[in-house]
Amino acid sequence: MASTITLEETNPDTADFPETFIPGEKKILGLEMQVETPENVLLSYQLAGPSQRYVAYLIDFLIRTIMLIAIFMFFIAPMMGLLMPGAMLGLFFVIMFLNTWGYYTISETFFKGKSIGKHVCGLRVIREGGYPITFWPSLLRNLARSADSIILYGVGITSMLMTQRFQRLGDLVAGTVVIQERSLTLPRKPIILNKIKPLDKNDIGSFLPRDEVLSLIDEFIGRRHVLTYERGHALAAQMAQRLAKRLHYSGDEKKVSQYPMAFLASVYKTFSFGQIEEEQELLDEYKRRSDSQGDIYEET
Repeated sequence: MASTITLEETNPDTADFPETFIPGEKKILGLEMQVETPENVLLSYQLAGPSQRYVAYLIDFLIRTIMLIAIFMFFIAPMMGLLMPGAMLGLFFVIMFLNTWGYYTISETFFKGKSIGKHVCGLRVIREGGYPITFWPSLLRNLARSADSIILYGVGITSMLMTQRFQRLGDLVAGTVVIQERSLTLPRKPIILNKIKPLDKNDIGSFLPRDEVLSLIDEFIGRRHVLTYERGHALAAQMAQRLAKRLHYSGDEKKVSQYPMAFLASVYKTFSFGQIEEEQELLDEYKRRSDSQGDIYEET
């Protein structure tokens, strides 16, 4: 999965509400990392500790070792008898270099920040700002791996324990962190679109929320039934207030302060209306066809 994005409360006015229990979610003290998006929305990630990362490294090390043995046995050794042994040995050292640094760089760049070991352990590398990792940061963090690996990765582990976000030297240089993927499936209830009134265009500015924010609102509203009415508004209040500020909302202030879930639903319909309208038309067309088939069956 993808890591689950959650809304975290920082408003002291909402501290009186009890924490909501979500089945399957494990919270570890001291491993939470919060990132604020350009829309002033707080996203929460759970950092990976040294023990999890070490297990992932051992899995990757085993895979890389098997690859090196296979290359030497089936390519380098047979060719050493035909060509100059020194040249083939030099080629093998180049392959070892690529096996050590290229393996991680290629995996993290093209497989969403995950090597095979990280995938097995449910880990992912991202940028400190919450963005996906790209080629150059991945190359930089893995070139520094030689320093981290001194004394059986003692330098890297020491660096993790001394930094707030468990960053080894390569992470500090490249500005990356390793997080735990949190896969969580909760039942959803559909948003009743015909009961949601979009925001008046005269009450908002030209700011357009990103697709990620609209998706977050969709996930939050769709799972509103797992929260109490008060708790739902408490969690939605922070996001509603910040979006209202970015949108330069000049409408009814009570809608933002007293009914923030309704305000978020209106934001969602306002900026996703084209897609929602198309989905609603497809649903209506499906219902019409179903009714037509039902009539045919009755006649026969």
